[in-house]
Amino acid sequence: MIGSSGLWRTALSRPTNALYVEFIAARRAAEGISHMLLDSGRHPLTGRGDVNTYSVFAETASRVIGPHGRFGLVLPTGIATDATTAPFFSSLVRTGRLASFLDFENEAFILSRDVDHRVRFALLTVTGSSERVDQASFAFGTRYIEDLDSRRFTMPPEEILLVNPNTGTLPVFRSRRDAEITLGIYRRMPVLIREGDPEGNPWGLSFMTMFHMANDSHLFRTREQLEADGWNLRGNIFERDGQRMLPLYEAKMLHHYDHRLGTYEGQTEAQANMGTLPRLTPEQHDDPNFVAMPRYWVPEFDVPTNKRDKKGNIIYDLGVQSRLAERGWTRSWLIGWRDVTNSTNTRTLIGSFLPRLGVGHKFPLILATENSLTLYAILSSFVLDYVARQKIAGTSMTYGYMMQLPAPTPDQPLPFKAPEGASLYSWVTPRVIELVYTSHDMAPFASEHGFNGPPFRWNEERRALIRAELDACLFHVYGITRPDVDHILDTFPTIKRKDEATHSTYRTKELIMHYYHRMAENIEDGTEYRSDLDPVPGQGSRH
Repeated sequence: MIGSSGLWRTALSRPTNALYVEFIAARRAAEGISHMLLDSGRHPLTGRGDVNTYSVFAETASRVIGPHGRFGLVLPTGIATDATTAPFFSSLVRTGRLASFLDFENEAFILSRDVDHRVRFALLTVTGSSERVDQASFAFGTRYIEDLDSRRFTMPPEEILLVNPNTGTLPVFRSRRDAEITLGIYRRMPVLIREGDPEGNPWGLSFMTMFHMANDSHLFRTREQLEADGWNLRGNIFERDGQRMLPLYEAKMLHHYDHRLGTYEGQTEAQANMGTLPRLTPEQHDDPNFVAMPRYWVPEFDVPTNKRDKKGNIIYDLGVQSRLAERGWTRSWLIGWRDVTNSTNTRTLIGSFLPRLGVGHKFPLILATENSLTLYAILSSFVLDYVARQKIAGTSMTYGYMMQLPAPTPDQPLPFKAPEGASLYSWVTPRVIELVYTSHDMAPFASEHGFNGPPFRWNEERRALIRAELDACLFHVYGITRPDVDHILDTFPTIKRKDEATHSTYRTKELIMHYYHRMAENIEDGTEYRSDLDPVPGQGSRH
């Protein structure tokens, strides 16, 4: 209320003491409403965090209807997908009271032309406490009422808990077929982390962010500042008197199997305005000495502040090494994923290996005690990206989404016989190493995994083949049939358009299907799958 321009125009025309009285009254009213919603006990499921009126209204409706009654409400789709409303929606699912959830996009302005076309809303129907629904009705992404008949499907509410066992939130399936494929995957695969289960974290995962781009900005230094203070640049690391300032990597600099996607060096004003970076050329990627330049650098080790604790000791700001040491991470490399994303982007789940340097909070880190190479291949696959697209409703790939993604366990066997051995790990390792180890700054990463010597050459044709092999293998690991592989790859239209513009055909799909068919034949015949790459993965050309 205080922020409204009308109130300020009125208040500024009054004496100062009157403005103060009005402010105190408005603040008291706001605090009173907040207290009632958060602490009165009337809204135990939605009275938390930044409360939105629609969520407490929905919870009130669910509590006041009769045992055999029903209510129907038009609500934002977030009632079923957002973290803050998860306890409420999960309660409806777990008690079998969810009767229907029909999701709409406002592109055709069914709500009103006064409501933005990007707004998503839903028709939620819930039964009373004495009723139980065996088959709830669902529809997603509907634009016209007449489309409901073709888009609506039913499934037991318990299926939602199969897909999101931790939160009970609703996946936003694009179609009935997408629901069937995704549910089939979850029947075959556990989630990465199942909360409350002692055996529910087989990969030994935990997550962290390193530097917050706002809260930690006092530690950031630009190239101009460091050079003015006498620091010398070696590669992309500044040095002075035995100390180092490390690059602060941002999510936009990283991509699948590529920690040198973008660089701030040479960024134009137009690119800066768009929030994009110059991309490395194939020739720059093939230079093992070429490093991406960040916008900022951060301390490698702790630096003193101008603050002291109660005992008079100097308080230190933590550098890169201390932040990682606090979490017990001793590896010479990092792995993480882009937080900012969308289900309609070229790819939705984008992760990367990178050296042990500074990282901004929009690229959360994965600390895995088990087989990181296999985990990374899984996270970079089309099949898992497809599942992520069925689940993400906003623009952030949160910890909650990550934990509930389906994945095989670290000891997953190969679905076919291969010279590399019987485990998925033994087959994946040389392929991931060749794709990741293309520059000298990733030498410690390669060495830790048993690969020494110079980096691999950046050969885009060969890299496409290796990645297609990995994707084909993981489609088999996830138990995806040929028709469903075909459908899944067609749900990435931007990649298809780019391929057709460059190759006049959907080449990514063709390569994956080629390897998928070859592997399927080996599985059916019980024969050994041998890569047709020459040399075989992990033995490609080196510098």
